Amino acid sequence: MLISILRILFALFLLYTWFYILHWLVGLGISLYTQADFPRRKAAVRWLLPNSQVPPVSVIIAAHNEEACIVDTLETLLREDYPGLEIIVVDDGSLDNTAGRVIDAFGLRPDRCESEIPIRECYRGTAGDRSLILLRKEKGGKARALNCGLGICRGKYCLILDADTQVRRGAIRAMAGRFLQDPRTVVCAGAVGNNDSVYHRLPLLQKCLVQFQTLEYYRTFYMQRIFLDRLNANIVVSGAFALFDVQLLKQMGGYQENTIGEDMELAMRLHAFCQSTGREYRIAYAPEAKCTTQLPYRYRDFCRQRRRWQIGMIQSLHVHRYMLLNAHYGWAGILAGSQFLLYELFAPFIELLGLLTLVLSFAVGILHIGPVLQILLGYYLLMLLTQAVLVLSLNTYGAEKIPLPKLLGLLLMAILEFCSFHLINTGVKILAIATFRKHKATWQHIRRAHETVKQ
Repeated sequence: MLISILRILFALFLLYTWFYILHWLVGLGISLYTQADFPRRKAAVRWLLPNSQVPPVSVIIAAHNEEACIVDTLETLLREDYPGLEIIVVDDGSLDNTAGRVIDAFGLRPDRCESEIPIRECYRGTAGDRSLILLRKEKGGKARALNCGLGICRGKYCLILDADTQVRRGAIRAMAGRFLQDPRTVVCAGAVGNNDSVYHRLPLLQKCLVQFQTLEYYRTFYMQRIFLDRLNANIVVSGAFALFDVQLLKQMGGYQENTIGEDMELAMRLHAFCQSTGREYRIAYAPEAKCTTQLPYRYRDFCRQRRRWQIGMIQSLHVHRYMLLNAHYGWAGILAGSQFLLYELFAPFIELLGLLTLVLSFAVGILHIGPVLQILLGYYLLMLLTQAVLVLSLNTYGAEKIPLPKLLGLLLMAILEFCSFHLINTGVKILAIATFRKHKATWQHIRRAHETVKQ
């Protein structure tokens, strides 16, 4: 009986593993095809959206204790080649000088502002053809701060941007172009990358942590999301960088304020809302639209961030569990839902069960170590080759400018990941599952690499 059970478990584990590999290989192929088309798509957007025809866009930034980076973020928006931006910064009860930095840097002046969500102060100013609004309110969390900005924005579309995120020139135009190219589009997300310029003086182990996250971001934004975009199946829209249809977002009630993973919850709710109302829709993804952010370089901050992400995913999947494996919601329910269940939520336990199955199978003599090692080695080399091709293609097609030292570091990290950072990630996921009911929806500060505020 035990031998039969072990054989079934081993077969299921192999099926689980090779299905994951198939997903990676298909995703890599689609990624290579999409990257090769980046130059044409950028040129097409410039032709489709001349300055005289761009739709009005409001940028909403929720900030809490971000004095070290908020001015840099706003300066990149002022350099963006998208005319007439309305920029709204919502200072959500910061205890540092976040508001003061914005007021002093851009010469804002006190003004009046009507908002359904109570605010303490309002400041306004202009920079060229950009209008800049600063709202100060009591601390209420990121979702409530975004809803506060959403309530006063005047653009047809609103760009949700994190306070430590810097937009690459041309990114907003590329995202807005998706709405014009396909009128069904209700939201367009962009790619998020690492701001390498702030990590030069870190110790070796902290640099390794940053490199691991960079590799992980490449896989997520240049492979997984490109693949799911082909099927209109993305159920995560990055909270750091996404452009929404304002009217639809307000119609849905904005962000849910009682959840941690507000970005994933909103994306799943968008799928459900459009399906329930019979609306043809598309949740688009524009990988050529790029922004950079600061990744946590301290292991404590990294673990806190990943625990928060995991808990947010658990909450979102629980709230919208009716979508999972449900053909009514298309590939978003069938493929993306099953992927997040099997390869994100339950992955740590499936891996532990697979390891236990191997040990018991060796113990009862139904497996021989030679063939098993060959299978594991083949899996490892195939995954390594996939990541190497992805990284090299990003450099070849110009999606990322990767200098040789960084390129070698990423390839080394791909070799070492399975026996190092993958274990840390697995431990954090298990901890998050065990403690997710005790987590509160509040801000979590991550120390910035440049702690000294520019004067």
